[in-house]
Amino acid sequence: MGLFPPFIGAEAGVFMHQRNGDKWKSKKALELPFAHRCEIINKNGVNYLFAASVSKYKANPEDWSKPGEMHLVKLSDKAELPLKSEIIDKSLTRNHGMLRSDILGEELLFISGAEGIFYFEMEQDNWAKKQFFDKEVSEFGFVDLDNDGQKELVTIEPFHGETLNVYKKNDGKWELQFSDTLSFGHGLSCGIFNGEPIIVVGSRRGSYALDLFKIKDKENWKFSRKCIEEDAGPTQTQVFSANRKDYILSANQKKNEVVLYY
Repeated sequence: MGLFPPFIGAEAGVFMHQRNGDKWKSKKALELPFAHRCEIINKNGVNYLFAASVSKYKANPEDWSKPGEMHLVKLSDKAELPLKSEIIDKSLTRNHGMLRSDILGEELLFISGAEGIFYFEMEQDNWAKKQFFDKEVSEFGFVDLDNDGQKELVTIEPFHGETLNVYKKNDGKWELQFSDTLSFGHGLSCGIFNGEPIIVVGSRRGSYALDLFKIKDKENWKFSRKCIEEDAGPTQTQVFSANRKDYILSANQKKNEVVLYY
């Protein structure tokens, strides 16, 4: 919390929200200027908090002179606030996307930026950063669109980009299968909705639409595109299931609403 458009966030950080009865209590758990994403990975029974800043510091919205940082916290029941972190990477420019995925056979933490998509893998009690994809990516997702048992890579390119791309891995290489246009692409997520694999993505310019993509011709990689809501301006979306029902959650900044679609 604390990072606001256009990247005003010197006082930002990672916050802990605890529920007591019907009330929530919030505290800043980690001081992290320009904090943008966080995720928890469980490895060998230990929870690790990854927290990334979009930039080390920004004098103005166009200032990308200082790459973002990835902070790591080994969590425990006895941890006291504020948490203390270790910086494990400070080389990613326009650090934007973060995702937990098992696409490589185990649950790993993936991040994206101008240098591409990377993942962190534990090697002898240390977390090593490794390249996964070598093009500039804003946000990304993984989903099996053609039901062949292998997940495809879905990206917004480049940073806050104008293009939605779908790649399929063939002979060890990611090959582009489908592209469509966005306007300031934002809020990408993938998943299963009403029994079908889908892509949900927003535009924060132009129509400010929240769009849903579904594959309609698997052999030729043709998709249908449906507008869920216009003039929404999504900042974040999530496709998920709960109690045997599928949902799409979207933070529609243009309308100052958090909306649940089903």
